Amino acid sequence: MAGLEVVSVASIMPFLSVATDPSSVHENTYLRWVYKTVGFTDTNTFLIALGFGALMALIVSNVFIILTTWAVYRYVWTFNRNLSRRLLSSYLYQPYEFFLSRNSAELGKNILDDVREVANRMLRPAMQGGAKAIAALAIIAFLFFVDPVVALMIATILGVGYAAMYRVVRDRLDRAGSGRVEANAKRYQFIDEAFGGIKEVKIRGKEESFLERYDRPTKWYARVQSKYEIIKKAPRYILEAIAFGGIILIAIYLILVKDDFRQVIPILGLYAFAGYRMMPALQKAFRGLASARFNSAALKKISDGFQQRVEGRNYSSLNGESESINQSLSLDEELVMEGVTFSYPGADSPAINDLFLEVPACSTVGFVGKTGSGKTTAVDLILGLLCPQEGTISVDGMPLRGKNIPRWQRDIGYVPQQMYLSDNTVAQNIAFGVPEDEIDMNAVVRAARRAQIHDFITEELLKGWKTIVGERGVKLSGGQQQRIGIARALYHRPSVLVFDEATSALDQDTEASVMEAIYELEDDHTMIMIAHRLSTVKRADSIIMLEKGRKVGEGKYNELAENHSKFQSMAFS
Repeated sequence: MAGLEVVSVASIMPFLSVATDPSSVHENTYLRWVYKTVGFTDTNTFLIALGFGALMALIVSNVFIILTTWAVYRYVWTFNRNLSRRLLSSYLYQPYEFFLSRNSAELGKNILDDVREVANRMLRPAMQGGAKAIAALAIIAFLFFVDPVVALMIATILGVGYAAMYRVVRDRLDRAGSGRVEANAKRYQFIDEAFGGIKEVKIRGKEESFLERYDRPTKWYARVQSKYEIIKKAPRYILEAIAFGGIILIAIYLILVKDDFRQVIPILGLYAFAGYRMMPALQKAFRGLASARFNSAALKKISDGFQQRVEGRNYSSLNGESESINQSLSLDEELVMEGVTFSYPGADSPAINDLFLEVPACSTVGFVGKTGSGKTTAVDLILGLLCPQEGTISVDGMPLRGKNIPRWQRDIGYVPQQMYLSDNTVAQNIAFGVPEDEIDMNAVVRAARRAQIHDFITEELLKGWKTIVGERGVKLSGGQQQRIGIARALYHRPSVLVFDEATSALDQDTEASVMEAIYELEDDHTMIMIAHRLSTVKRADSIIMLEKGRKVGEGKYNELAENHSKFQSMAFS
């Protein structure tokens, strides 16, 4: 592109030379050689040919600029796609503890918005600016060939001008870039909170409150964006004035040093056209540099995301062990926790403290205790989401660590308290995470039957399995959502089912019917339940009572109700 820019600029000089002084065809060595070699017979025809040649050089140069611009955009958006996918992968492979201290809206902003900013407002301007800078340097080099003194003047004025302006705005760009990233994170967070709790927002009439919270970071975001735009574009108008003044000075200089004014016109036209091509190139180079500086804060966010990646969690790259990872680790004998202790980062005391327990295969075990007793943490440890800091967890004698964790998780069906349903079809929600064209409808139907929601789907939903459930399952009742969740847990035929207070949000009648569906599964599965209401674990083979991370009781419901005072206070309160 730089070479073609120089050709397009250089081609204007022969045309202007002949146009102002036709005799130069015979006086100039190069023009005379071309005139004779091609076989021209009159000056006017030669002038027309030179004009068409200059026009053709300009057209070819511009077409090539379009092609290089297309190549840059294609590269940038491919880069955007690859970088966002890599960053999402980096987050997805983080251990569960990572998400306990991160805001999901900020992670989403990093993946979608910051990556786009880096690709489209940092990489693309830097690439285009770099290309234009090379083109501008090539033009200046050609001008040195024509007249070193004038070219040196131009290079000095423009170089010092842009360098001085960049030095002045550099720190301002850093501050504005950091402010933009922070304000943008707040914008995403407040929008996520507003729509995530839309029921409470509407009921309590908090629309204005959320608008005010959103307004503050948005004002700051608008302020720093406008500051950035003026910093990026202001040099163009300053340097255009300098360039126009420079053309006048060059004209005066040429008039003084040239004997014949007709010699001035071609050279002056050359510099004018060179300035016309060079000034946008220099401005793009400056904008690329300013844009890279402004978006460096977004780049740092992305860089931090990659540095936090835990490579050991990327099981697909475990030295040829992916085949063994795809084989599930089923519970055939017992799950054992021995002296397990776990503390959350920054916590004053352990969430689980020296816990010992055994879960026989095909049994039902319930965890009970007050809020903060460690029930959820204990189950997260069993799920392999958290790793013990002391002690061991084993499945059929195999320690639950390293490559055994994903193998174990493949054999678990999990039903949380708040079931996440995507704005998709019933079938896709049951086969959650499975590509649509790979869904096994026989497995979907089987799971729905076992979750006792098959008849509702086929008889009451107009589109059956293709019914869209709405965002977070808004078109379904709480009981229906939980049954969809149970069907999802059963889709992959796990040997272990974990219910994390799965019925706590339901009324008693709905809870009773859902629990009936759950207990229909107990003969085929090992079931682990976190209980909000003790009535949900009355039929459990064993109940583990926790307090401040320690096991303070264990036994069947009737045994604990008769002999354990703390369990009695919970059961009859």
